[in-house]
Amino acid sequence: MTVLEHGSPGQALAAGLAQVHQVMAELVQIDLHDLDGGAVLAALDAVEQVRRQGDALAARALAVVEADGMWALDGARSITAWYRARTGKHHASAAREIRLARALRDHLPATATALATGQISTDHATALVRHTTTTDARRALLKDPLLGEALLLTHAHTLDATDFTLAAQQWAQQADPDAADRAYRQDSTNEEFYLSATTGGYVPGGWLSEASGKAILAALTARIGTPTTGDTRTPAQRRAGALTSLAHLVLDSGVLRPGARIRPHLAVTVPFETLQRLIAAATPTHRPGCTLTGNHPGAAFGLPPNLTGATAAGPPPNGTDSPSDAETADNAGGPDGPDGPDAADGADGAASGCTCGADQTITTDLDLTHLHGTQPATFDDGAVLAPALLGRLACASHLHRVVFGPDSEILDLGREERIYTAAQTRAIIARDKRCRYPQCNAPPGEGEIHHSIWWWAHFGSTNIRLGILLCWFHHDYVHTHHITIERRHGQWIFTRPDGTTINPNHAAA
Repeated sequence: MTVLEHGSPGQALAAGLAQVHQVMAELVQIDLHDLDGGAVLAALDAVEQVRRQGDALAARALAVVEADGMWALDGARSITAWYRARTGKHHASAAREIRLARALRDHLPATATALATGQISTDHATALVRHTTTTDARRALLKDPLLGEALLLTHAHTLDATDFTLAAQQWAQQADPDAADRAYRQDSTNEEFYLSATTGGYVPGGWLSEASGKAILAALTARIGTPTTGDTRTPAQRRAGALTSLAHLVLDSGVLRPGARIRPHLAVTVPFETLQRLIAAATPTHRPGCTLTGNHPGAAFGLPPNLTGATAAGPPPNGTDSPSDAETADNAGGPDGPDGPDAADGADGAASGCTCGADQTITTDLDLTHLHGTQPATFDDGAVLAPALLGRLACASHLHRVVFGPDSEILDLGREERIYTAAQTRAIIARDKRCRYPQCNAPPGEGEIHHSIWWWAHFGSTNIRLGILLCWFHHDYVHTHHITIERRHGQWIFTRPDGTTINPNHAAA
């Protein structure tokens, strides 16, 4: 006895679905791990057929419900709202299924039959609805026995849904090129992008036309390249890094507002005491009895000897200025900065340093006890920076001193200075040639100099021996993961916080 022999069609439908429900409830109890691979694959194919037939039956039911208005009896404002409330589906899914039901009923009868018999997938049917039923000209051509729905279904039987969607798009454009042109113009005017500030960061969103989206995706893909060995980031994380990297490339190139007095950059305002304490917090660990040679430690920033972790070789100089605020600008535009391309390298560090060897280490560790109670650094909109982020931005910044009086009037403006001069930067690039992080080959144009803030503050002229070329991603990485970098016998050694070394054989300088 078949299901259809159970009295009326309504009784047959209810009895049949009850049997399907009961059988499925039993089947899902089977442990598929106990089956061989062939049996599992056969089950997957059978489930797909059942899903297609179920979707076809649901589409027919929705079409009937909409036609006789039963959905309105519950007081719903639309059939989409009614269906969403009845099934718990997402609004977009409910709307998509209703569009499918309408189109199969009104314009695609052969497609409805193909879906009900399992010949095509629901994705094939959805592609037909989306691309072939949107204008009068396309709907008229669907009825053509040679060029209409039958032709499209022939392709649906041989192509997967991805390739078939492209075929449906081509058919639609040939059927109504004017509509395709109107859609293109409308897409161009509907583009939007926003970057909304939220707690702890920004949330992007919006909509781009297909052409614009492909251009952005192509740029991100090209910037990502082939992930290096050990890169455990997800594709979404790599795209986020690529987007930030592209922003760095454009800002560093100087092509934006090239004639502006101040080119686009990221501005950070740092109270001078906070900068002093940041430098103290970045002091490397010295061995007992270590002595600093050369300038008095902290002379450039008014640091007292007890914040250095070592003993000064001579008395501190007198008359050290202590302005109230300093402003750092990360990645300011301009190729050479105020010092010009021919600025001197400054001291190489031979006459300054310490006696225990800690001065040969670039550390990103911060002793945060030095920063307790200090006023935080801020972006120009007042957003507060974490100490580690401030240390990261200070690595590649220009400094501009601003001295304020008691009523916030500006008393003095110092000239902007780079932590590394252009000549020193060229020397480091000539030596390192690429990002020196193990197994990374990013070129110099995609990175910046990572260095010891402690050395720069204590001995004035930056030591090029303690500057290393890192790409933007790995510059961020060594700061966020507290990687220590040390020069040993002409090699860069990268060390994790637990003391293990990161591929030392791949980090030769």
